[in-house]
Amino acid sequence: MKKIFAILILMVLAVSLIAPVAVLAQKEKLKDCCTIRQDMSWKKGTIYTACNEAGCTGTPIDCSVSPYCSLTKNDTLGDAKTGVGVSCPTPTTPDAFVKRGSAQWGMICIVNTVMYATNWIFYLMMIAVVIMFVIAAAMFMMSGGDAEKTKGAKGMMVYAIIGLVIALIAKLIPSIVKLVVGM
Repeated sequence: MKKIFAILILMVLAVSLIAPVAVLAQKEKLKDCCTIRQDMSWKKGTIYTACNEAGCTGTPIDCSVSPYCSLTKNDTLGDAKTGVGVSCPTPTTPDAFVKRGSAQWGMICIVNTVMYATNWIFYLMMIAVVIMFVIAAAMFMMSGGDAEKTKGAKGMMVYAIIGLVIALIAKLIPSIVKLVVGM
């Protein structure tokens, strides 16, 4: 298990070093918008809800006043000032324009992406924890009193508990990111 943990850490480190190079190697221009992947809300800044190809119009909503600003899944978000006619293609509508605008759209998109990734990590870790507990319980029941097999089953249960803690920390990360970026 220690080797697997070391290999996992090494893989995460390698991906974190290679990913920026892969992103910078792209030839296409980065989009001036993003598609929200899941419902979210925040407490600071303003948002324009009436945006189309002519730009963002209407009165901005102050997010510091209750109820807080919220975005729903599949909304497109861009800069309210430079969002005039910004094309924001989605898989379902390739000729879509920005639907909502905010001066903080970049941070909102980053937080939404972090929330989406950590939710996937949480779900996958919870599945792995359940599988590890089932395997450890089967090992424990089939040990027949053998001290080595019992010790192996207990060790696997400890690793499952560590996985559970990591999964719970993954759910905590978006709140920490929101706190750090001031949302």
